Amino acid sequence: MWSSRTFAALSLLLVLGGCGFRPLYAPPQEDVSGKGVYAFDIFKTIAIGNIEDREGQYFRNRLVQLLHPQGRSGLARYTLDVTLDESSTDLAVQRSAIATRANLTITANFSLRNLETGNVRESGIAKSISGYNIFQSEFQTLMAEKGARVRALDDVAQQVRVRLAALLTTSESKPKTQ
Repeated sequence: MWSSRTFAALSLLLVLGGCGFRPLYAPPQEDVSGKGVYAFDIFKTIAIGNIEDREGQYFRNRLVQLLHPQGRSGLARYTLDVTLDESSTDLAVQRSAIATRANLTITANFSLRNLETGNVRESGIAKSISGYNIFQSEFQTLMAEKGARVRALDDVAQQVRVRLAALLTTSESKPKTQ
């Protein structure tokens, strides 16, 4: 009647539910402190600082879309500061010393600062590597590099969002000790 896969899946769900596992972006359920924590409610309290250059502008806009899909609240509790670093490495070099493939590496150094205390709440590095082809046509190569840059920036923005959600939802749901 029940297949072994169905039984295994149900068992896994019961075990995960018993150890306190919950989806990161799921609407809150009340925890032991009597209040639920929702990642997007906390994200609304994060102000994102300006980031230099065109890539920084794109990255900041992507973070705004990810952290504030329904807008930011009026009061900011945290500010997120990010600096971006980009490097490119040639790969797949032919015998004639002409590269045909390259990797674009985007590194974001970020810090989340509590505006009340001025202390850094969390800091870290998010990194993504995206490859692109090098063509004989300079325009094709520029477009391929641009696409790789956008993919890498999107990936780094997602990494920052997940790390902030994991940090803030677990620390906000813990009862405050006095």
